[in-house]
Amino acid sequence: MSKGKHGESEIIRAFKKTMPNILGAIKHKWNTRIVGARKRMWDTLYAAGFGYQLSLPGEQAHNQTLVDFMVSANKNTTILDVGCGEGLLLDYLGCWGYQKYVGVDLSDVAVRNASKRANQNTSFVSALAESFVPDGQFDAIIFNECLYCFADPLQVIRRYERYLTPDGVILVSLFTKTERIKLIAAEISKGFRVMRKASVINGADTWECIMLGRASGPNLK
Repeated sequence: MSKGKHGESEIIRAFKKTMPNILGAIKHKWNTRIVGARKRMWDTLYAAGFGYQLSLPGEQAHNQTLVDFMVSANKNTTILDVGCGEGLLLDYLGCWGYQKYVGVDLSDVAVRNASKRANQNTSFVSALAESFVPDGQFDAIIFNECLYCFADPLQVIRRYERYLTPDGVILVSLFTKTERIKLIAAEISKGFRVMRKASVINGADTWECIMLGRASGPNLK
């Protein structure tokens, strides 16, 4: 990808400028920020080229791990991607295929960019994840690098459980940068039925990738 309008240096500068706001919001919990402020922050970040930042090689392993989990469990038929950004996970799903993919994100800019990928099986919605009501149920619901953007991550997962098919799965990736995020990962493992789990390490950075099932469902080995 050429540097073009949003060259790598510009993207990195915008990322560094905005990231303290994101981490500050996480630290003080997102419910202290009104939805409009959150939306403007994410729109600004994606307008500066944040989607490209998320496509760099260091981000690829955890995305691939989530898709590997999903495909190995044969849960890539109907997919809901919460906090989908620009729909980059589709790059990893392409060779496996799916019947229905719905991506939802708060940022209008991200959804507008993601909609370039839309087709008869793929759609995107701009909405607040905490109150979004999906149409139907899904084999897989994905929270890829977004749970720490909610004041109560576990409650968000529980809310979306109702939109799972009876044997559906929830897939989570968390960049364990702060102690709060590490705590979220630990709470998820304790509060839900873990079907698969892996730590993805790239240099000094670590992601926790987890596949969850319904409490009463079968275990996968």
